[in-house]
Amino acid sequence: MNNQRAIDSCISALKEMLGNPNNELSSEQRSKLRKGIRSLKRLKRATNLTHKQVFKVVSEIAEAAFEILESGVGE
Repeated sequence: MNNQRAIDSCISALKEMLGNPNNELSSEQRSKLRKGIRSLKRLKRATNLTHKQVFKVVSEIAEAAFEILESGVGE
């Protein structure tokens, strides 16, 4: 159950980034965030995932978040 709360927290953070009117996200960045949210929801429902599958989802989301932070959005 602890994993479920962690995933919910991540989804909430991504939704906050997506919905923050102060962020001037490009359409590509918005798309990556939406894809990350969908991936986390699938991850939450999935059973018997391999470490590789979980790592792929997490790395995609981390790359998108890093790109947004690196671009200086919201400063």
